[in-house]
Amino acid sequence: MRVAFGQFVADTEAVRLWKDGVEVRLREQPLQVLFALLRNPGEVVSRDTLRQNLWGNSTYVDFDNGLNTSISRLREMLEDDSTKPVWIETIPKRGYRFIGSLPRPAAVAAYLKGHHVISPHSPDSMQKSLAFFKEAMALDPLYPLAYHGAALTCILRCLLDDLCPREALQAADDYLQQGLRCPQKEAMVFNTLAMLRTFERRWDEAEEASGQAVALERHNPHVRMIRAQLLSCRGRHDEAVQEALAAVDLDPVHTRAQMHLTMCFYYARKWEACVRAGRAGLEVCPDPYIGIYTSLALLELDRPDEALQLNLQTRRPGPLQAVELAFNSYIAAKAGVRDEAVSALAFLKQSRENRYVPAITLCWLELALGRDDSAMDWLEIASRDAEPYLAWAHVAPIYDSLRLSSGHGGIKA
Repeated sequence: MRVAFGQFVADTEAVRLWKDGVEVRLREQPLQVLFALLRNPGEVVSRDTLRQNLWGNSTYVDFDNGLNTSISRLREMLEDDSTKPVWIETIPKRGYRFIGSLPRPAAVAAYLKGHHVISPHSPDSMQKSLAFFKEAMALDPLYPLAYHGAALTCILRCLLDDLCPREALQAADDYLQQGLRCPQKEAMVFNTLAMLRTFERRWDEAEEASGQAVALERHNPHVRMIRAQLLSCRGRHDEAVQEALAAVDLDPVHTRAQMHLTMCFYYARKWEACVRAGRAGLEVCPDPYIGIYTSLALLELDRPDEALQLNLQTRRPGPLQAVELAFNSYIAAKAGVRDEAVSALAFLKQSRENRYVPAITLCWLELALGRDDSAMDWLEIASRDAEPYLAWAHVAPIYDSLRLSSGHGGIKA
């Protein structure tokens, strides 16, 4: 039987454990202790029972030290503090008890399906994903990861121009508030809340939520990369880079971790470091957004031909959503191919007549064409609509011409 708790999934029959989808390599004795506790959730498992399970009738083992060592290693792997346990409670002179809330297996299965189908982050894939997350909620209303997943789809649909920001972010907030009311506290619920509050520019609340996520799962790369994003938006660039580096160290082949590192260097205006990080990331994670931020840094280094070539090499084939199209066309225009930005601008303006298209994308294209007054008009519309990309407003190099223009009075963060 498979049991899910937090970022872990355990197979009690095969005696295997996964963390964030990656199998955990742990000695057999600590694993056996964990599975003995998982088979009896909420019940005290005595030290004598654990001794019998681990060592049988052997008379050549120091049972107490062996069991204490196994419990210590297990707590370290679970990041569980014995003084404030989340998963394993010590019952003095008796034994141990698993105190985490275990969701229904069917709800976990639905959540995992939603997590799987969310890629490639298209409107269709995200709607399918949300349906699975809602199924998980119905199967187990106290399963917090289902609410995290639903909130994440709303935020992504907002970022990728499928839902209007005010509608999407409010829906995400509603899901997260339900997740926070669940008995089991999950790092990913706090992490997604930190992302949401960052995009809403509610900085203190974002810091608090991020801090709680780190406290719960400091070795989760998702937690570190979202913290890096928050710090980058706040202009605390050295801290942001360190968090992004930590995320990459935790999972070197995680596409989003590599993208966040490249992005943090870009917003820190460390152009050479951005290019190095981007090229290194592209070697293991061919991703359009790693290519975009690397190309933007190459433009800042006055290497337009190289920037355009890299952008063309890393572009996603087929029709693009507005944000990606605008970034690509901005790079092309800055590299001298202005017609691409003109065409993209006309297309997005026409598209806004029938559906939501982020105003910020038109702002970027107007900036690429040197039309600062029109860019400022679109920026004001983006601000009115509470678009999430404004979280980077006071650090993004793309707005430098507006900052330098005396008639615009700067950009509000």
